[in-house]
Amino acid sequence: MRILIMEGSLLLLLTAVTTGCVGSSSVTKQSQTLPASTEQPTKQTVLASTPTPTGKATENSTPEATTATNPTGCETSQLSVRRVSEDAGVGNVALTYAFTNNASSPCNLYGYPGLALLDAKDQPLQGIKVIRSKNTYFSSNQPRQQVTLAPGKQALFQIAYNHISSPEKNCPTSSKIEITPPNTYQHFTLTEQIKPCTGKVRVTPVRAVGTQP
Repeated sequence: MRILIMEGSLLLLLTAVTTGCVGSSSVTKQSQTLPASTEQPTKQTVLASTPTPTGKATENSTPEATTATNPTGCETSQLSVRRVSEDAGVGNVALTYAFTNNASSPCNLYGYPGLALLDAKDQPLQGIKVIRSKNTYFSSNQPRQQVTLAPGKQALFQIAYNHISSPEKNCPTSSKIEITPPNTYQHFTLTEQIKPCTGKVRVTPVRAVGTQP
């Protein structure tokens, strides 16, 4: 009887150890499944970072396209200027001039031309004020605009003044004028008699041919 009890106890002890081994293997399986779930954010992070190089390529390509399609500003050397028309009324005079692109490629003009009135000695005419203005007697509210000149095309602007004199006053009269294209430093010199009796000469911004003055 004693031997049987000991064998029974040994059997119970062996069963308990076996059961404990089975339980510990299930814990091991659960711990193996945890790394599989932690790999998911890693894959998502890699996918989220892939658009970054594409965005940089787009930003780098944009300035190249803009540079290739936009003409540069017109230089004095590629232009010519001449008077194309004259209007007069109620003592006011407006002389319309045209810049012509003589180059083989297009260029841009924007803003107001420079103007200077000269006397017979090629010196600035005294007592004259040149005013940049969107309005004259012959035009109103003419805004600045960028004008792209294809080869051979023109951009217009006006020089306006009042030439009504009085017996008590001698009006200054120019022998020549200097015209400088917008945003340039070199000028054209033309023989032109302008008689601004009020001492003021207005200059309008350049505009495309066909737009209203």
